[in-house]
Amino acid sequence: MDAVVYIGHGSRIVEGNKQFLAFIEEVKREVNIPVQEIAFLELASPSISETMEKVIRAGAKDILVVPVLLFAAAHFKRDIPEELEAVKERFPKVRFYVSKPFDLHPKMLDLVLKRIDEKRVENDGVILLVGRGSSDPEPIWKLKEMSKGIHQKLGVSVYTAFLTAGTPAFVEELEKLQLKDNRIYVVPYLLFTGRLLKRMENKIENSGKVILCNPLKYDSFMKEVLIERMEEQLMSLKK
Repeated sequence: MDAVVYIGHGSRIVEGNKQFLAFIEEVKREVNIPVQEIAFLELASPSISETMEKVIRAGAKDILVVPVLLFAAAHFKRDIPEELEAVKERFPKVRFYVSKPFDLHPKMLDLVLKRIDEKRVENDGVILLVGRGSSDPEPIWKLKEMSKGIHQKLGVSVYTAFLTAGTPAFVEELEKLQLKDNRIYVVPYLLFTGRLLKRMENKIENSGKVILCNPLKYDSFMKEVLIERMEEQLMSLKK
C-alpha cells in the first residue's frame, strides 16, 4: 500500500476539526504505511479530491481510504464512492481500498459505557443515547442496537433519540423522560465538538435532573477500532 487517506466529516467549529487531526496523529504512529494524509467530506479543507491528487502526484497508486465515520450511511455509501470515482476518471491507474466505519464494534460499546461511568455517581436514573440521525435506516437501527447493548451491560432503562433525522426526536424524547424520571444521563453518540452538541447543551442547560455525558471524543478505544478496520481491509487483499 502506497498511501492512506483518513477522511473526516469536517465541522464549522474549529475545535471539532482540531480533535480529528489530533486523533489521526495518534493513529499514524501505529500505522506502517509511508504516506499518511487527511481529507474532509465538507466544511473544512483539504477536500478528498485535493488530498488524493496530492498523494497520486507524489507517486501513490494503491491507496487505503479510511472513512472516520460511525456508521455506513450516505457519506459512506454515496458521497465517498462518488468522490473516488471522480478521481479515478482523472487518474484511471489508481486503485482505492476502502475500510469499514466503526460500526457496532464491541469496543464502541465499551467507549459508551466509559462515558456513562464518567458522570454516573450512583446506579440510578435512565440513559438516553442520542445520535445524529440519518435518512438511511441502517444507522438508526444500529444505534438502537447499541442501546440494547448498554441495557444488557448496566441493567437500566436505555432510550434512543436522534438530532436531525430518525424517530424519536431528541427534544421530544427528553421532554417525555423528564416527566417521569428523576435523573437522565444523556449520551451524545457524536465524534466531536460541533453544532449538534452545542444544541444539546443549550437544551439541557439549567436542568438539574439531566446530566450530559461527554461525546465519544476520539478515544483510545476508537483508535484501536480504526486500526483494526484498516487491518481487516489489508488482510482481505491477501486472500
